[in-house]
Amino acid sequence: MNRATRSHRDHERRRWPPPSIFLAGAALFVALGGSAVAATGLIHAGDIAPGAVTSRAIKDGAVEVKDLSTTTRALLRVGGSGAAGPAGSNGANGANGPNGANGTQGLDGTDATDGLDGTDGINGLDGTDGVDGTDGTNGTNGTNGTIAPLSARAGLVELPTSAPLTSVVSLAVPAGNYVVLAKTELSHAGAGDTVECVLKAGATTIDQVAMKTLPALAAIPASLQAVTEVTTPTQLNVECKVKVANGSADFNSLIAIPTA
Repeated sequence: MNRATRSHRDHERRRWPPPSIFLAGAALFVALGGSAVAATGLIHAGDIAPGAVTSRAIKDGAVEVKDLSTTTRALLRVGGSGAAGPAGSNGANGANGPNGANGTQGLDGTDATDGLDGTDGINGLDGTDGVDGTDGTNGTNGTNGTIAPLSARAGLVELPTSAPLTSVVSLAVPAGNYVVLAKTELSHAGAGDTVECVLKAGATTIDQVAMKTLPALAAIPASLQAVTEVTTPTQLNVECKVKVANGSADFNSLIAIPTA
């Protein structure tokens, strides 16, 4: 291999880094105050022209705070010569915290003392008795009730032989309670004949009498009586008959006495 060829290859092996590498190194030197690089003896501060290294030549994140000089770090602190940036926007409100625990219940207040019962009042005096009122006028006595008996009379009434009962005296009465009294005198033509009489209120028999008479043509008195109640106006009757011979009834009377 000739010299020219080897020289060309050596030149390719010794190719210099791109300018950006040199610019990054220069910026690092400036940032570190030149002390760290100067110690290596590679690049001096005077070897880099002012303004030759810009921020575009430094990779983002390549320089850390610890790599900066004391003077540079002081300039970056709050309160340095740099003007304060604008205030940032308020952050979002944080979530509500949990409810606090309930406080301890307070003590009950002291009850007020009840007042003492008042003394019972004195009983009042009894009032004066009122004056008795004047007696009222006595009422007029009522009229005495009048009991007016009802009565009827009849004379001689013939009683044919074996005829049914024949009315000898009658009396109409209104509804009410009555004591009834009746009387007649019977006679007949045959000795030992049977005679009979009944007392009726309407169709109801309320008393009766029957007998045999001796001697023939004798006159025999007969009486009847009863207490009865009629609910409607009613006819009271005395009825008589003879069994064998002809007869008669005379001196007939009927009395009805009302009762309460």
